Amino acid sequence: AKIAELDMSIPMQASDDNHLFGSVSERVIFEKLLDFGVKVNISKIHLDAPIRMIGEFKVPIKLHSDVTATALVKVVRA
Repeated sequence: AKIAELDMSIPMQASDDNHLFGSVSERVIFEKLLDFGVKVNISKIHLDAPIRMIGEFKVPIKLHSDVTATALVKVVRA
């Protein structure tokens, strides 16, 4: 499966102003990729900081030294 084509919707509890109760970290994204049968080293998933808002986020995943895929992570209200 191509990482860019996966439906990476992650349901999270959030406040009325879309701030998450908790956050989406590299581990959450790693586990979501595993659900799709995509195995990558967790250290290859790059977030500047954990995601703390509802919305869509482009997350780079380094597959090889010169190959980076971009996952579109959709954080949705649970």
